[in-house]
Amino acid sequence: MQQQQYKVNNKIFDSIESAGEYMLTLKRSATMEVYTPPSAASIKLNVVRNILIREMLEWAGSFVHSMAPSTEPCWMYSVEDANGFSDAGDTWYEDLEEVTYGNNLMWEDAKHDYESAVQNFDCLFGDYNSVDTVEKLSEMLNTMYHTMSDHSSETDDYIGEVRDSIEKMCANNPNIAHSYDHPRRRTTISFSGNVNSMYKAYMQERNS
Repeated sequence: MQQQQYKVNNKIFDSIESAGEYMLTLKRSATMEVYTPPSAASIKLNVVRNILIREMLEWAGSFVHSMAPSTEPCWMYSVEDANGFSDAGDTWYEDLEEVTYGNNLMWEDAKHDYESAVQNFDCLFGDYNSVDTVEKLSEMLNTMYHTMSDHSSETDDYIGEVRDSIEKMCANNPNIAHSYDHPRRRTTISFSGNVNSMYKAYMQERNS
């Protein structure tokens, strides 16, 4: 039978007496809790969850980089003269009169898509500790993808790029499956790996 353990301020004690003695040394009040060590299964799931989170964060980070504006300088601005002629900056405008310079829509869209990618990436930060079953791994992965592909304000270019990016990532990752519902135009990703195999492979690499 496993000995009951106790936890005080993230310190683990093998008896209630030793936990109580520690509490007496503290200058501030503390709470003693019964502590149950994680099972072997939960330890493996924790490792696999963190592996998947790393893979999703690094995919999302790479996607953000890919969305950095690469608009040609002459397409970053537009010109308009007093007679209503307007065009991008790649036109001959030096001989126009009363020229007004402004933003170009292509540049605005590129900036907007990049800013959206950055904001969506920031929304991935947080605590995933509630993901404590294999079934929830799929929910987590799908939620992370749809956070990055938030359709509320992105352009069609953004949506197309993020769909293409996740499809390519999943094609090279045996642990994350990809499917696309054409009628609903909706991407779904899910966990397709094996917890025991992934844990074993990780520990072998970690300890090599």
